[in-house]
Amino acid sequence: MSDGRRHIVSILATTVALVALALAGYMVVHVRAAGGGTPQPLVSLPPLPIPTPGVTKPPTQHWIVAKATGTVVVRTQPGAGAPVKVTLGKVNENGYPTLMLVRKTREVGGVTWYNAWLALRPNGSRGWVREGDVATYPTVAKIVIDLSARKLSVYRNGKLEGEFPVAVGSSQYPTPTGFFFINQKLRPTYPGGAFGVLAMGISAFQRNLPTWGSVAIHGTNQDALIGQAISHGCIRMHNADVLKVSDWVPSGSPVVIQQ
Repeated sequence: MSDGRRHIVSILATTVALVALALAGYMVVHVRAAGGGTPQPLVSLPPLPIPTPGVTKPPTQHWIVAKATGTVVVRTQPGAGAPVKVTLGKVNENGYPTLMLVRKTREVGGVTWYNAWLALRPNGSRGWVREGDVATYPTVAKIVIDLSARKLSVYRNGKLEGEFPVAVGSSQYPTPTGFFFINQKLRPTYPGGAFGVLAMGISAFQRNLPTWGSVAIHGTNQDALIGQAISHGCIRMHNADVLKVSDWVPSGSPVVIQQ
C-alpha cells in the first residue's frame, strides 16, 4: 500500500473511532441525566396521564327524610294494590311528626314510591310509602356511635364535626347495633331527671325489653357514669353535649351504631 493510501485509511479509521466515541459519550450522559449511573437499555415508556384541571371533590353525603302529611299506608311493595304492612298516623304516640328515612325510590305507573326505614320492631324494618302521603327534606348529618370506644361522632357533609364520650348499654341490655335514624326529639318536663335536658329517640329497640325498649340518645343527671356500660340500651351524654349534637343533626338523620 502506498504512503498516500495508508494516510487516507488512517484518517478514515480515526474519524470512525471519534464518531463512535462521541455516540457512546452521548448515551452515558443521556442515561445519567435520566437518573442512572451506568448505561442501560432504552425501553418505550407509556405516556403520562394528563392531569385533570382543578380539584376533584367527593360527592356530598346526603339523605332524604320523609315526613307524614296525614295517615300513611306502608306497603310491602311499591304499588296501590300491594299488601299493607302497617298504617302510620301523622304523629307518633308522643305527638311528634312521624318520620321515615328514605332508602331508595321507584316509579310505578307514574307514581313515585319511597322505600323507607321505619321506627318499628324489628330493628331495620322497611316499607314502601307513596309520594303524596309524605313530604321530604334533605339532611347532610350522620351520627356514628362506637360502643367499644364509648364514643359518639357527628359527621356533616362527610366531614367529622365533633366527638363526644357516652355511656352505653350494659351486658344484660346491650345497645343494639345497625343502621337507624332519629325519629323524634323530646324535651323532658324535668331536665334534672334521668333523661337530662333532651332525648333524641332513634329507630332502634332493645330486644330484651319487648314491652318497652325504645332506644334514645339523651342527657343525664349522672355525669360520673359517662364512659361506662350501664344503661338499658340507651346512649347517655353530658347535657351540654347532647344539646350540641341536636343542633348539628336534624331529626330524620341516620345513626350508625357499631361495636
